[in-house]
Amino acid sequence: MKILIITTSYPRSDIDLSGIFIRRLAMAMVQAGAEVTVLAPGNRDSRTRETSQGIDIVRFIYAPKYLMRIGYGDGGIPENLGRWPWLFVILPFFLLSMVIHAVLLAKECDVIHANWLHTGFFSLPAKKIRKKPLVVTLRGSDLRKGASRILPFVARWANTITTVNKKWAEELRIKFGCDVFYTPNGVDISDKAIDLKARFDIGDNEVVALYVGALRKVKGADLIAEIARITYEVDQSVRFLVVGPGDPKEFGLERLPNVIYTGRIPPYEALAVYPHCDIFILPSRSEGRPNALLEAMASGLPVVATKLPGVLEIVTDESGILVDVEDTFALAEGICRLAKDHSMRKAMGQKARERIAELSIDWQSSAKTYLGIFEEVCLCAASAD
Repeated sequence: MKILIITTSYPRSDIDLSGIFIRRLAMAMVQAGAEVTVLAPGNRDSRTRETSQGIDIVRFIYAPKYLMRIGYGDGGIPENLGRWPWLFVILPFFLLSMVIHAVLLAKECDVIHANWLHTGFFSLPAKKIRKKPLVVTLRGSDLRKGASRILPFVARWANTITTVNKKWAEELRIKFGCDVFYTPNGVDISDKAIDLKARFDIGDNEVVALYVGALRKVKGADLIAEIARITYEVDQSVRFLVVGPGDPKEFGLERLPNVIYTGRIPPYEALAVYPHCDIFILPSRSEGRPNALLEAMASGLPVVATKLPGVLEIVTDESGILVDVEDTFALAEGICRLAKDHSMRKAMGQKARERIAELSIDWQSSAKTYLGIFEEVCLCAASAD
Protein backbone atom coordinates (compact mmCIF):
# COMPACT_ATOMS: atom_id res chain seq x y z
CA MET A 1 0.00 0.00 0.00
CA LYS A 2 1.22 3.49 -0.90
CA ILE A 3 0.39 6.17 1.67
CA LEU A 4 0.71 9.93 1.36
CA ILE A 5 0.97 11.52 4.80
CA ILE A 6 0.29 15.26 4.79
CA THR A 7 1.37 17.19 7.86
CA THR A 8 2.27 20.74 8.87
CA SER A 9 4.99 19.51 11.22
CA TYR A 10 7.73 16.93 10.68
CA PRO A 11 11.25 16.57 12.14
CA ARG A 12 13.89 18.43 10.19
CA SER A 13 16.72 16.44 11.77
CA ASP A 14 17.35 13.63 14.24
CA ILE A 15 17.36 16.13 17.11
CA ASP A 16 14.13 17.92 16.12
CA LEU A 17 10.95 17.15 18.11
CA SER A 18 8.58 18.87 15.65
CA GLY A 19 5.95 16.31 14.68
CA ILE A 20 8.10 13.48 16.04
CA PHE A 21 5.03 11.28 16.51
CA ILE A 22 4.25 11.57 12.77
CA ARG A 23 7.71 10.24 11.95
CA ARG A 24 7.40 7.41 14.46
CA LEU A 25 4.06 6.39 12.95
CA ALA A 26 5.47 6.59 9.41
CA MET A 27 8.45 4.44 10.43
CA ALA A 28 6.14 1.81 11.92
CA MET A 29 4.07 1.79 8.71
CA VAL A 30 7.22 1.24 6.64
CA GLN A 31 8.25 -1.60 8.94
CA ALA A 32 4.80 -3.12 8.36
CA GLY A 33 5.45 -3.14 4.61
CA ALA A 34 3.81 0.11 3.45
CA GLU A 35 5.38 2.67 1.11
CA VAL A 36 5.19 6.09 2.74
CA THR A 37 5.63 9.58 1.35
CA VAL A 38 5.43 12.54 3.73
CA LEU A 39 4.49 16.03 2.54
CA ALA A 40 5.56 18.72 5.02
CA PRO A 41 6.40 22.45 4.95
CA GLY A 42 9.75 23.58 3.68
CA ASN A 43 12.33 25.12 5.95
CA ARG A 44 15.36 27.32 5.56
CA ASP A 45 17.77 24.57 6.54
CA SER A 46 16.10 21.47 5.05
CA ARG A 47 16.36 19.82 1.66
CA THR A 48 13.24 19.85 -0.48
CA ARG A 49 13.36 16.07 -1.02
CA GLU A 50 15.12 13.26 0.77
CA THR A 51 14.70 9.66 1.86
CA SER A 52 15.17 8.88 5.53
CA GLN A 53 14.55 5.55 7.27
CA GLY A 54 12.65 4.30 4.24
CA ILE A 55 10.34 7.34 4.13
CA ASP A 56 10.22 9.64 1.10
CA ILE A 57 10.04 13.20 2.47
CA VAL A 58 8.91 16.12 0.30
CA ARG A 59 9.09 19.62 1.76
CA PHE A 60 7.09 22.16 -0.21
CA ILE A 61 8.56 25.58 -0.98
CA TYR A 62 6.25 28.56 -0.48
CA ALA A 63 8.61 31.56 -0.24
CA PRO A 64 12.29 32.47 -0.46
CA LYS A 65 14.10 30.24 2.03
CA TYR A 66 14.94 33.00 4.49
CA LEU A 67 11.19 33.81 4.79
CA MET A 68 9.97 30.25 5.38
CA ARG A 69 9.07 30.49 9.06
CA ILE A 70 5.42 29.42 9.11
CA GLY A 71 5.73 25.69 9.67
CA TYR A 72 8.24 25.34 12.49
CA GLY A 73 9.05 26.90 15.84
CA ASP A 74 7.71 26.95 19.37
CA GLY A 75 3.93 26.45 19.26
CA GLY A 76 3.71 25.72 15.55
CA ILE A 77 1.78 27.71 12.95
CA PRO A 78 -0.64 29.60 15.28
CA GLU A 79 2.20 30.82 17.50
CA ASN A 80 4.36 31.76 14.51
CA LEU A 81 1.59 33.85 12.98
CA GLY A 82 1.10 35.61 16.31
CA ARG A 83 4.84 36.11 16.75
CA TRP A 84 5.40 37.47 13.21
CA PRO A 85 2.14 38.96 11.83
CA TRP A 86 3.84 39.65 8.49
CA LEU A 87 3.66 35.89 7.86
CA PHE A 88 -0.04 36.32 7.06
CA VAL A 89 1.13 37.82 3.75
CA ILE A 90 2.93 34.56 2.96
CA LEU A 91 0.22 32.25 4.34
CA PRO A 92 -1.82 32.09 1.07
CA PHE A 93 1.32 30.93 -0.78
CA PHE A 94 1.96 28.35 1.95
CA LEU A 95 -1.54 26.92 1.57
CA LEU A 96 -1.51 27.03 -2.22
CA SER A 97 1.86 25.25 -2.40
CA MET A 98 0.63 22.57 0.00
CA VAL A 99 -2.51 21.99 -2.08
CA ILE A 100 -0.57 21.81 -5.36
CA HIS A 101 2.01 19.39 -3.98
CA ALA A 102 -0.73 17.25 -2.42
CA VAL A 103 -2.48 16.99 -5.80
CA LEU A 104 0.76 16.05 -7.55
CA LEU A 105 1.87 13.46 -4.99
CA ALA A 106 -1.59 11.93 -4.58
CA LYS A 107 -1.41 10.61 -8.14
CA GLU A 108 0.92 7.78 -7.06
CA CYS A 109 -0.68 6.93 -3.71
CA ASP A 110 -3.50 4.62 -2.63
CA VAL A 111 -4.70 6.72 0.29
CA ILE A 112 -4.15 10.23 1.66
CA HIS A 113 -3.63 10.61 5.41
CA ALA A 114 -3.98 14.21 6.59
CA ASN A 115 -2.97 15.15 10.14
CA TRP A 116 -4.97 17.88 11.84
CA LEU A 117 -8.28 19.34 10.76
CA HIS A 118 -7.09 22.23 8.60
CA THR A 119 -4.62 20.00 6.78
CA GLY A 120 -7.54 17.69 6.03
CA PHE A 121 -9.50 20.62 4.60
CA PHE A 122 -6.68 21.59 2.26
CA SER A 123 -6.23 17.95 1.24
CA LEU A 124 -9.75 17.80 -0.20
CA PRO A 125 -8.68 19.06 -3.68
CA ALA A 126 -6.21 16.16 -3.92
CA LYS A 127 -8.95 13.73 -2.95
CA LYS A 128 -11.37 15.13 -5.52
CA ILE A 129 -8.94 15.56 -8.41
CA ARG A 130 -7.08 12.27 -7.96
CA LYS A 131 -10.14 10.36 -6.69
CA LYS A 132 -8.20 8.94 -3.75
CA PRO A 133 -9.66 8.18 -0.30
CA LEU A 134 -8.87 10.69 2.42
CA VAL A 135 -8.42 9.87 6.12
CA VAL A 136 -8.15 12.86 8.49
CA THR A 137 -6.69 12.49 11.98
CA LEU A 138 -7.69 15.03 14.65
CA ARG A 139 -5.02 15.43 17.32
CA GLY A 140 -6.29 17.96 19.86
CA SER A 141 -5.41 21.55 19.01
CA ASP A 142 -7.72 21.34 16.00
CA LEU A 143 -10.75 20.68 18.23
CA ARG A 144 -10.43 23.72 20.44
CA LYS A 145 -13.14 26.36 20.50
CA GLY A 146 -13.17 28.43 17.31
CA ALA A 147 -10.95 26.00 15.42
CA SER A 148 -13.68 23.56 14.40
CA ARG A 149 -15.86 25.66 12.10
CA ILE A 150 -14.73 23.61 9.12
CA LEU A 151 -15.20 20.31 10.94
CA PRO A 152 -18.72 19.61 9.55
CA PHE A 153 -17.41 20.18 6.02
CA VAL A 154 -14.44 17.87 6.49
CA ALA A 155 -16.62 15.26 8.22
CA ARG A 156 -18.92 15.26 5.20
CA TRP A 157 -16.28 14.95 2.48
CA ALA A 158 -13.46 12.95 4.03
CA ASN A 159 -13.79 9.17 3.72
CA THR A 160 -13.24 8.81 7.43
CA ILE A 161 -11.97 10.62 10.51
CA THR A 162 -9.78 9.29 13.30
CA THR A 163 -9.04 10.78 16.71
CA VAL A 164 -6.43 10.06 19.38
CA ASN A 165 -8.89 9.53 22.21
CA LYS A 166 -12.11 7.54 22.57
CA LYS A 167 -14.30 10.33 23.93
CA TRP A 168 -13.82 12.51 20.88
CA ALA A 169 -14.45 9.57 18.57
CA GLU A 170 -17.77 8.85 20.27
CA GLU A 171 -18.82 12.51 20.28
CA LEU A 172 -17.99 13.02 16.61
CA ARG A 173 -19.70 9.79 15.63
CA ILE A 174 -22.89 10.89 17.36
CA LYS A 175 -22.74 14.47 16.08
CA PHE A 176 -22.01 13.79 12.43
CA GLY A 177 -23.15 10.21 11.97
CA CYS A 178 -19.98 9.37 10.07
CA ASP A 179 -17.22 6.80 10.45
CA VAL A 180 -14.88 7.92 13.23
CA PHE A 181 -12.14 5.63 14.49
CA TYR A 182 -10.04 5.73 17.64
CA THR A 183 -6.36 5.65 16.67
CA PRO A 184 -4.09 6.10 19.71
CA ASN A 185 -0.49 7.16 19.35
CA GLY A 186 2.24 4.72 20.22
CA VAL A 187 4.79 5.16 22.97
CA ASP A 188 8.56 4.91 23.08
CA ILE A 189 10.91 4.24 25.96
CA SER A 190 14.68 4.49 26.13
CA ASP A 191 17.12 1.71 26.92
CA LYS A 192 19.45 4.41 28.26
CA ALA A 193 19.21 6.86 31.12
CA ILE A 194 20.66 10.31 31.67
CA ASP A 195 21.85 10.95 35.22
CA LEU A 196 20.18 14.30 35.68
CA LYS A 197 21.05 14.54 39.35
CA ALA A 198 24.72 14.60 38.44
CA ARG A 199 24.24 16.94 35.50
CA PHE A 200 22.21 19.52 37.42
CA ASP A 201 23.72 19.02 40.87
CA ILE A 202 20.55 17.58 42.38
CA GLY A 203 20.99 15.94 45.78
CA ASP A 204 20.31 12.26 46.32
CA ASN A 205 17.56 13.07 48.79
CA GLU A 206 15.81 15.48 46.44
CA VAL A 207 12.70 14.47 44.48
CA VAL A 208 12.50 15.41 40.79
CA ALA A 209 9.11 16.42 39.36
CA LEU A 210 9.37 16.36 35.56
CA TYR A 211 7.50 18.41 32.96
CA VAL A 212 8.12 17.62 29.29
CA GLY A 213 6.57 19.80 26.59
CA ALA A 214 6.60 23.18 24.93
CA LEU A 215 6.18 26.17 27.21
CA ARG A 216 2.70 27.23 26.14
CA LYS A 217 -0.29 28.48 28.06
CA VAL A 218 -2.54 25.74 26.70
CA LYS A 219 -0.15 23.21 28.26
CA GLY A 220 -0.26 25.00 31.60
CA ALA A 221 3.24 26.45 31.42
CA ASP A 222 1.99 29.54 33.22
CA LEU A 223 0.82 27.34 36.11
CA ILE A 224 4.16 25.62 36.69
CA ALA A 225 5.67 28.62 38.47
CA GLU A 226 2.73 28.83 40.88
CA ILE A 227 2.82 25.07 41.50
CA ALA A 228 6.57 25.25 42.17
CA ARG A 229 6.10 28.21 44.53
CA ILE A 230 3.41 26.44 46.55
CA THR A 231 5.44 23.24 46.66
CA TYR A 232 8.57 25.09 47.84
CA GLU A 233 6.68 26.45 50.84
CA VAL A 234 5.72 22.92 51.87
CA ASP A 235 8.66 20.77 50.78
CA GLN A 236 12.00 22.21 49.66
CA SER A 237 13.30 18.77 48.67
CA VAL A 238 11.23 18.86 45.43
CA ARG A 239 13.02 20.10 42.30
CA PHE A 240 11.06 20.80 39.12
CA LEU A 241 12.80 19.81 35.89
CA VAL A 242 11.22 21.55 32.88
CA VAL A 243 12.17 20.10 29.48
CA GLY A 244 11.06 21.63 26.20
CA PRO A 245 11.21 24.68 23.94
CA GLY A 246 10.00 28.10 24.96
CA ASP A 247 10.86 31.20 26.94
CA PRO A 248 10.98 30.48 30.71
CA LYS A 249 11.02 34.23 31.46
CA GLU A 250 7.58 34.57 29.88
CA PHE A 251 6.19 32.29 32.58
CA GLY A 252 8.36 33.39 35.51
CA LEU A 253 10.28 30.13 35.74
CA GLU A 254 13.77 31.64 35.80
CA ARG A 255 13.24 33.25 39.21
CA LEU A 256 12.43 30.12 41.20
CA PRO A 257 15.13 28.29 43.21
CA ASN A 258 13.45 24.89 42.79
CA VAL A 259 13.03 25.01 38.98
CA ILE A 260 15.61 23.77 36.47
CA TYR A 261 14.95 24.61 32.83
CA THR A 262 16.82 22.55 30.23
CA GLY A 263 15.31 24.01 27.05
CA ARG A 264 14.90 21.91 23.93
CA ILE A 265 16.81 18.61 23.92
CA PRO A 266 17.04 15.85 21.27
CA PRO A 267 14.26 13.21 21.25
CA TYR A 268 16.58 10.39 22.33
CA GLU A 269 17.72 12.48 25.31
CA ALA A 270 14.13 13.37 26.20
CA LEU A 271 13.26 9.67 26.43
CA ALA A 272 16.34 9.00 28.53
CA VAL A 273 15.36 11.69 31.06
CA TYR A 274 12.38 9.83 32.53
CA PRO A 275 14.17 6.98 34.38
CA HIS A 276 16.09 9.39 36.66
CA CYS A 277 12.99 11.39 37.65
CA ASP A 278 10.46 10.62 40.39
CA ILE A 279 7.14 12.23 39.37
CA PHE A 280 5.65 13.35 36.06
CA ILE A 281 3.43 16.44 36.00
CA LEU A 282 0.94 17.48 33.31
CA PRO A 283 -0.87 20.76 34.16
CA SER A 284 -2.41 21.13 30.67
CA ARG A 285 -5.67 22.89 29.86
CA SER A 286 -6.15 20.95 26.63
CA GLU A 287 -4.63 17.77 25.20
CA GLY A 288 -5.49 15.04 22.74
CA ARG A 289 -3.48 12.13 24.06
CA PRO A 290 -0.15 13.53 25.30
CA ASN A 291 2.84 11.49 24.17
CA ALA A 292 4.95 12.69 27.10
CA LEU A 293 2.39 11.24 29.51
CA LEU A 294 2.55 7.85 27.78
CA GLU A 295 6.36 7.90 27.77
CA ALA A 296 6.51 8.83 31.46
CA MET A 297 4.10 6.06 32.47
CA ALA A 298 5.89 3.51 30.29
CA SER A 299 9.10 4.51 32.09
CA GLY A 300 7.49 3.84 35.48
CA LEU A 301 6.70 7.36 36.71
CA PRO A 302 3.62 8.17 38.80
CA VAL A 303 1.55 11.01 37.35
CA VAL A 304 0.05 14.22 38.69
CA ALA A 305 -2.15 15.62 35.93
CA THR A 306 -5.32 17.49 35.04
CA LYS A 307 -8.58 15.70 34.27
CA LEU A 308 -8.70 15.84 30.49
CA PRO A 309 -10.50 13.26 28.29
CA GLY A 310 -7.33 11.77 26.83
CA VAL A 311 -5.74 11.63 30.30
CA LEU A 312 -8.75 10.02 31.99
CA GLU A 313 -8.64 7.21 29.44
CA ILE A 314 -5.08 6.36 30.45
CA VAL A 315 -4.39 7.28 34.08
CA THR A 316 -6.09 5.26 36.81
CA ASP A 317 -6.35 6.06 40.53
CA GLU A 318 -3.63 3.46 41.06
CA SER A 319 -1.18 5.06 38.62
CA GLY A 320 -1.60 8.76 39.26
CA ILE A 321 -3.33 11.69 40.93
CA LEU A 322 -5.80 13.63 38.77
CA VAL A 323 -7.12 17.10 39.61
CA ASP A 324 -9.33 19.75 38.04
CA VAL A 325 -7.90 21.96 35.31
CA GLU A 326 -6.09 25.07 36.66
CA ASP A 327 -6.24 23.84 40.26
CA THR A 328 -2.65 24.70 41.16
CA PHE A 329 -3.12 23.94 44.87
CA ALA A 330 -4.37 20.42 44.10
CA LEU A 331 -1.51 19.84 41.67
CA ALA A 332 1.03 21.01 44.26
CA GLU A 333 -0.64 18.90 46.95
CA GLY A 334 -0.44 15.81 44.76
CA ILE A 335 3.25 16.40 44.11
CA CYS A 336 3.95 16.87 47.81
CA ARG A 337 2.05 13.70 48.71
CA LEU A 338 4.14 11.66 46.31
CA ALA A 339 7.37 13.44 47.25
CA LYS A 340 7.14 12.43 50.92
CA ASP A 341 6.02 8.84 50.27
CA HIS A 342 8.62 6.76 48.41
CA SER A 343 6.52 3.58 48.66
CA MET A 344 3.54 5.35 47.11
CA ARG A 345 5.68 6.65 44.25
CA LYS A 346 7.11 3.21 43.59
CA ALA A 347 3.71 1.49 43.67
CA MET A 348 2.06 4.06 41.41
CA GLY A 349 5.01 3.99 39.01
CA GLN A 350 4.72 0.22 38.69
CA LYS A 351 0.97 0.49 38.06
CA ALA A 352 1.65 3.18 35.45
CA ARG A 353 4.04 0.85 33.60
CA GLU A 354 1.52 -1.99 33.81
CA ARG A 355 -1.27 0.27 32.54
CA ILE A 356 0.65 1.10 29.36
CA ALA A 357 1.43 -2.60 28.82
CA GLU A 358 -2.23 -3.48 29.41
CA LEU A 359 -3.40 -1.01 26.76
CA SER A 360 -0.88 -2.33 24.20
CA ILE A 361 0.08 1.22 23.25
CA ASP A 362 3.01 0.98 20.87
CA TRP A 363 3.78 2.30 17.41
CA GLN A 364 3.52 -1.13 15.77
CA SER A 365 -0.05 -1.52 17.06
CA SER A 366 -0.85 2.05 16.05
CA ALA A 367 0.45 1.46 12.52
CA LYS A 368 -1.53 -1.78 12.26
CA THR A 369 -4.71 0.07 13.25
CA TYR A 370 -4.14 2.79 10.66
CA LEU A 371 -3.28 0.32 7.91
CA GLY A 372 -6.48 -1.60 8.64
CA ILE A 373 -8.49 1.63 8.30
CA PHE A 374 -6.68 2.55 5.09
CA GLU A 375 -7.42 -0.86 3.56
CA GLU A 376 -11.08 -0.54 4.49
CA VAL A 377 -11.53 2.93 2.99
CA CYS A 378 -9.72 1.83 -0.18
CA LEU A 379 -12.07 -1.14 -0.55
CA CYS A 380 -15.11 1.06 0.04
CA ALA A 381 -13.86 3.65 -2.46
CA ALA A 382 -13.23 0.95 -5.07
CA SER A 383 -16.71 -0.57 -4.62
CA ALA A 384 -18.30 2.89 -4.83
CA ASP A 385 -16.63 3.44 -8.21
